Amino acid sequence: MTTLRRRAFKLVYVLYYKLLFGRRFPGSKKLAEKVHAWELATGRGDAPISKETWEAQYRKGGWAFMRNLDELARYNVIAGYLHALKPGASVLDVGAGEGLLVDQLRIFGYSHYLGIDLSEAAIEQAAGRQDERTVFQAADAETFTPQGKWDAIVFNECVYYFKDPIGTVERYKRYLEDGGVMIISMYRSRRSDMISRRLVDLGELQVETTVASRKGAWVVQVFR
Repeated sequence: MTTLRRRAFKLVYVLYYKLLFGRRFPGSKKLAEKVHAWELATGRGDAPISKETWEAQYRKGGWAFMRNLDELARYNVIAGYLHALKPGASVLDVGAGEGLLVDQLRIFGYSHYLGIDLSEAAIEQAAGRQDERTVFQAADAETFTPQGKWDAIVFNECVYYFKDPIGTVERYKRYLEDGGVMIISMYRSRRSDMISRRLVDLGELQVETTVASRKGAWVVQVFR
């Protein structure tokens, strides 16, 4: 897209996420593709990108900022909810990156943990956190089939990178134990706000919390 076309398309982008996201209608697939192309062209940080891009970003240290202090609060919120609702849980961490969430989960304890991420480079960085209860695996979250069922499934800053965010989250519900919880954290943006609202339509939202810093805000949702 040219710069002028990118600017002109912004209104379409706003209206798409306000009114049309996730709806099926004639031309909906083509419109979604155009919106995604605009997101990539304008450098949006909340849209699907290729596996090759993920690998390059992790190998160049592009996600090292996730270790910063201003990211810590949402990790603690997730860990606190897990401890309060499912102490000693088995945890499937979808989009685990280099496994930073494990550092907070270990404070409270868990029975076993599996972290998956599309990026092999991220999983290599997570290897130092592995032990007899903690495993990391490179896998595409949108096609991955977990073994067995889990007390808790966490999606930490990854749902908006899925091509089909709602469908993917809904598919994972079948891998929850009876009474299990699903925790979803997303940095706030037009795309993530609409995804959050659509996720509520799946039902059983137990609590929703906003975590804010000078960087921005995150919404953490807990589903039963």
